[in-house]
Amino acid sequence: MKSSNIRNVFLLLFLSFSSVAVLAQNREIRGTLKTADGKPVAHASVMIKNQQQRVLAFNASDSQGSFLLTWPDTTDATGLRVEINHLGYKKVSIPLIADRERYEIPMEAEAIDLAEVVVKSRPKVSLRGDTLSYDVSSFTKPEDRTIGDVLKRMPGVEVEENGQIKYNGKAISNFYVDGDDLLDDKYAIGTKTIPHAMVKDVEIMQNHQPLKVLQGKTLSENVALNLTIKDEARLALTGQAKLGGGLPGQYDGELNTILFNKAYKMLNVGKANNVGTDLAPDFTAFNRTGRLADMGYAKPAELLSSGTVGTPPLPTSRYYQNRSGSLNANNLVNLDNGLQLKANVGLLLDNNNLNYYSANDSYLTGDTIRYSEIQQIDRSPFLIDVSLNAQVNKGTYYLNNALKIGYSGETGNAALTSNARDMDQQLSSRVRDFSNQLEYVPSLRNGNILSTNWYVGHFNRPQTLDILPGINADALNDGQPYEGIYQYTAIPSWFNTLAVGYRIPNGRIMQGYRLSMLNEWQQLRSQLRLTQPSGEQLAYSGSTDNYLDWQRHHAQFTATYELQEGNWETLLSLPFTWQHITYEDPGFQLDETNKWLLFTPMFRAKYLTTPEDYLSFNYSFNNHLGDISDLYQGAILTNYRSLQTNGTVLPEQRSHNLSLNYNLQRNISMLFVNAGISYTHANANTIASRVLTDDLSSIVLLPFENEVSSFNASAGISKYLFALGATAGLKTTWGTTRFNQLVNGKLLPYDNVSFSITPDFEARLWDRISLNYKATGTWTTSKLADGGVGNIPDRQIRRYDQSMSLLYSPFAHTFLRLSGRHQHTSQAQLADIRYFFVDANVRYQLDKWNADIELDLTNLANITEYETYSLSANQAGYSVYDLRGRMAVLKLTFNL
Repeated sequence: MKSSNIRNVFLLLFLSFSSVAVLAQNREIRGTLKTADGKPVAHASVMIKNQQQRVLAFNASDSQGSFLLTWPDTTDATGLRVEINHLGYKKVSIPLIADRERYEIPMEAEAIDLAEVVVKSRPKVSLRGDTLSYDVSSFTKPEDRTIGDVLKRMPGVEVEENGQIKYNGKAISNFYVDGDDLLDDKYAIGTKTIPHAMVKDVEIMQNHQPLKVLQGKTLSENVALNLTIKDEARLALTGQAKLGGGLPGQYDGELNTILFNKAYKMLNVGKANNVGTDLAPDFTAFNRTGRLADMGYAKPAELLSSGTVGTPPLPTSRYYQNRSGSLNANNLVNLDNGLQLKANVGLLLDNNNLNYYSANDSYLTGDTIRYSEIQQIDRSPFLIDVSLNAQVNKGTYYLNNALKIGYSGETGNAALTSNARDMDQQLSSRVRDFSNQLEYVPSLRNGNILSTNWYVGHFNRPQTLDILPGINADALNDGQPYEGIYQYTAIPSWFNTLAVGYRIPNGRIMQGYRLSMLNEWQQLRSQLRLTQPSGEQLAYSGSTDNYLDWQRHHAQFTATYELQEGNWETLLSLPFTWQHITYEDPGFQLDETNKWLLFTPMFRAKYLTTPEDYLSFNYSFNNHLGDISDLYQGAILTNYRSLQTNGTVLPEQRSHNLSLNYNLQRNISMLFVNAGISYTHANANTIASRVLTDDLSSIVLLPFENEVSSFNASAGISKYLFALGATAGLKTTWGTTRFNQLVNGKLLPYDNVSFSITPDFEARLWDRISLNYKATGTWTTSKLADGGVGNIPDRQIRRYDQSMSLLYSPFAHTFLRLSGRHQHTSQAQLADIRYFFVDANVRYQLDKWNADIELDLTNLANITEYETYSLSANQAGYSVYDLRGRMAVLKLTFNL
C-alpha cells in the first residue's frame, strides 16, 4: 500500500475516534421548522440560550427546514431555551426539555414591508456562545499581505501602532494560533508576518478563561483572539524571503519560515534594515507587566538617562536613523500525552541616533527658568531573550512551568550643548533578568479546584553615566573647576512568591480562597564621583554614597465570592494583607521597620441588558506603598541637570477607584460601541519638592499630605457600512487631573485637561479605488487651579494629525498607493506649526514566480526637520528633531 494511502487511513481513523470523543462530551438536538401547511422554513437562525441570554449554540436551518445544534454537555441545562428568528416569521422561543432530542417547531408567517428589505453581499460573521468569528476572506482586499492588514479592517478590532490589539476598546489578554499560544504574548511579530491566506477565521473569545480546568467555574472579563488556520495551510512548511535596496544606501531584508499543524508550530523570522523600521516592538510582551503587578512585583525602573527630551509624535520610521538586525524564533510541539513544549528565543542588535534641539520653560511665580539643549545621541541597544515553557492544559488539571532568561542593555554616546555649555556623555546599562514560574491547578474528586503557584525572579540593571568636562562646579564641587563626573547605580533584586488557593465552584455562590506569601530583597548602590584636575576621583561632598538594603515580606489571605444569576454577574474580592518592610543605610543612620495590616477590597458588577450588551460597575480601594527608589538619601545625578534624593518617610498612597462602562455589540450587523467613565481620588503622605536654578534641578521627596484626583470619560464606535463596503470608527476621550507641584518652596495646585477625538474610515470607492482616512485631534490645557499662588498663565496646545491613503489598481496584480499625512500644532502666543508628508508605493504581483516587486518612495517632500510643542503642569517645551530625508527602496519578495 502506498504511504499516502496509509496516511489517509490513519487520518480517517483519527477523525473517527475524534468524532466519537467529541460526541461523548457534547449534547445535541435536531429538529425541523415548518409552517402550518407543512412548508419547510429554510435559512432561519436557530440558537440555544441560557438564563443569562448567552448564546451557547447557533446554526441555520437547511433547505428542508432541518437543523442540528451541538453544545458542551457540561452546561447547566436549567433554563435553556430554543430560539428561532427568521425575516417574515414570528420569533419563537420555547424551553428545552431535558430528555428530548428532536423538535418539530411550527412557524407562523408575519407580514413585512418588502420595500424596506435590501439584500446585499456582506462579510460573514458568526456567533457561537461567547465567540465571534470573522471570516477572513470576507474582509480581505487584493492588496493585503498579512493578517495584520485584515485585522485593521474588521469592525470592533483595533490594532495600535505598536502592534497591540484591542476589541471594542479592550486589550486582548491572549493571542492564539489554532488554539496554541505560540508567541508567548509577543504577538506583534505574528500579525506582521502571518499571511492572511493561511487564516480561515479570526475568533474573538469574550469572557475567556485560558485554563480548561477553570472554564465555567470562575468569572472572567478577558478577551482573547484566535487565528483559525485553513486545513490546506497546515500541511506544508511555508515562508517568505524579502530583499530590498535603495537610495541613499538603504537595505531591508527578511526571511521567515512558518508551519502551523496540530503537532508542531513554528514562526521563525530574521530581519535586517536601515530604513527606519524599529524591530524592538517585535519583542514586546503586552500583558507581562500587568501579570507581574497582580503578583505584587514591579521591576526597578532606570535611574539614569543622558537627556531630558522624548521622541517626536511621529511614526518611528520618520526619525529612526538605524542599523538593525533581529532573530525571532518561536517553536511549539504538542505531544500525544497532552504535554506541550515551547521555546521562544529573541535576539536584537541595533544602532541608532537621534539629533534634536529643545527649550523647556518652567513657569514660577514671577519668574521663568529656561533649559535649552542641543544633543546628538548615538545608541547601541541589544537584547537576548529566551523563554522555555512546558504545559499540560486539560479539563482535569493544569500544569505549567515557564523559565525566562534575559540579557539586554545598551551603550550610548551623547554630544550635548546645554545653556551654551558643551559636554560629552556616555551612558551604559546592562540588564540581567531571570524568572521561573511553576503553576499546578488540579480538579479534585469533589469537583473543587486546588491551585498552587510559585514564582521566583532576579533582576538587576547596573548603569553608569560619564560626563566630560565637569559641569555646575558651584553646585557640585564647591565652586572649584573639575574634569568630569562618574555616576553609578544598581538595584539588584530578588523576588519570591508562593500561593495556594482553593475554589468551590458548585453552589449558588462560587467561592475562592487564596493564601500567598511574598518575599522581596533589594539593594540600592550608587556612587557619585568627581574627577579633579589631578586625575583623582573624589566623592561628591554634598552627600555620601547610597548603600541601602530593603526587605519586603507579606502574607495575604483573599476571599473571593462570585455570583451569576439571571442577567447579573457579581464578584467581591476581600484581600487582607499583613506587610512587613525593613530598610537600612548605615551611612545615613537609617534603620526603619514598618508593619501594616491592609484591607484592599474590590467589587465588580455586570448586568446583561440584552444578550449582546452589558453594563458594568467596578470599585476598588488600593493602598500602594513606595519602594526602594523612594527612600535613598544619597544624591544621584539622574541626568546632567537633575540631582535627586529622598527623605526618610516611606511613601504611602491610598486611592479609591470607580468606573462605569457600557458595552454594546450587534455582531450580525457589525456594530460595536463602548463608553465609560472613571474617577480616582488618592491621598499621599509625600510630595516631590523641586528646586530650580538656572543650571540645575534638584528633587527631594518630602513628607507632605498630598491629594490627586482624576476624572475620565471615553466612548468609541465601530461599524461596518454594508452599503459602502466600508469600516468606519470614532473614538473620543476627555480627562481632567488635579495635582500639586512644590517648586522652589511654592505649592502650585494644577488642573490638566485633555480632550481627543479620533475618526477613521476605510472604503472601496469604486471597483479599483480604495480610500483610507484616520485622524486624531487633541487639545491639552494646563492651568493653575483656584487657590494657587502667583500669576502663572494658562497654557493650551492644540494638535490635529490626519492621514489619508488612496490606492488605485489600474489592472490585475498592480497596486499604486499615494499617502499623505498632515499635522497642525498651535499654542497661544507662538507660531503655528504645519507639516505635510507624502509617500508613494507601487507593487506588482508576479504570479508566475509566486513573488511580487515593490517600490517604496518615502518623504517625497524631503522634510528633514520637525518642530513640536509639549505641555505638562507648569512646564512648556519646544523641540526640533532631525528626520530621515527622501528615500527610494526597491523590494523583491518571494513566497517560499
